[in-house]
Amino acid sequence: MSRSLWQSNWPLALLVAAVLPVLLTLGFWQLERAADKREVLARQEQQQALPPLAIDSVEGDLPEFRAVTLRGQFDSERYWLLENRIYQGRYGFEVISPFLLNNGETVLVHRGWVPGDRGRRELPDIETPGGELSLSGIIDSGSASGFTLGEEASTDAWPKRLQWLTTERAERELGTALPDLLLRLERGQPGMFEQTYSAVNMPPEKHTGYAVQWFGMAAVIVALFGWRLWHQNRSRGDLREQS
Repeated sequence: MSRSLWQSNWPLALLVAAVLPVLLTLGFWQLERAADKREVLARQEQQQALPPLAIDSVEGDLPEFRAVTLRGQFDSERYWLLENRIYQGRYGFEVISPFLLNNGETVLVHRGWVPGDRGRRELPDIETPGGELSLSGIIDSGSASGFTLGEEASTDAWPKRLQWLTTERAERELGTALPDLLLRLERGQPGMFEQTYSAVNMPPEKHTGYAVQWFGMAAVIVALFGWRLWHQNRSRGDLREQS
């Protein structure tokens, strides 16, 4: 291919050289995300195949996604409302309550989703069952300590309305030690509202689809650039033959 052809296309060649690695990196990143999601779903399936584990304590190693049953009672006066949780197009809250085990330990219990006032003027009325209860749920080892953009101001009033609840903050506001996990109640359990939980926020197939799109864009760019060079080279060859 002639030197003049490359000289006339070097800005485009630099653009292709800059964009192509980005597209390929995004594609491989999506494949890695898909692999991670498959691993999470495989762990969930493996744990859910086991019978529920009756426990008296939440200390020690409790595998994520393991089904457990425990006894105790809700703290009916104190709970958190995690706001801006959209479910099926509706604005609402996720409810987290402390649950006092019979041995004196406390665990955070995720009670599901409730609809809220879109104007955000009123909080939902949360009913909490009293007395000793037996609860069944799934261990979530990642959602009791979450990401937040900044520490939200704390008040003495309950319920507390937050964007996200970390284990450390819950310990401070309850004044007691907590395990770094969350018990997600199963459907139909006492005090449970709408079940919206999914182990992954996006299925592996979607990540794979996005990877195909990124790789496809990279292939199209290379093909178009190659076609441009071929077409220009052919046109110059035709001009030389005519002259």
